Formats: sequence, structure tokens, C-alpha cells
Amino acid sequence: MKKVMTLAAAGMIALTAPAFAGGYSDPVVEEEIVVVEEAASSLGNTGAALLGLALVAGIIAASDSSSDD
Repeated sequence: MKKVMTLAAAGMIALTAPAFAGGYSDPVVEEEIVVVEEAASSLGNTGAALLGLALVAGIIAASDSSSDD
């Protein structure tokens, strides 16, 4: 009977040992990566186009005034 009790106790310990093997620690939750995309400014593209048109208009105006002489 002592042998049966010893085996039963050893079996219980063997079954419960993995539950305490690593100890309990809080799970590590990594912060979610959030990518914030800046809205493309349509003014930047429009500004470049207006600047280009102004340069072309300036070149045309400069060439017209020099041909009048």
C-alpha cells in the first residue's frame, strides 16, 4: 500500500510540475506600430506649376521687349 501511495504521489507531482516549471510572468505585449502618413499637399504641386508658368511668362515678356527695339 505504501508503494501505491508513493507512486500516486509521484504521479501527481509529475503532472503538476510543468505548471510551475517556468513560473508565472505577465505576457509581454509589444506596442502596435502606427504609421502616420502625411497628406500630400496639392499646394506644393500647384505652387511648382505656377512658378514654372511665371518663369515662362517672364522669359516670353523679356524676349518680346527686346525684339521691339
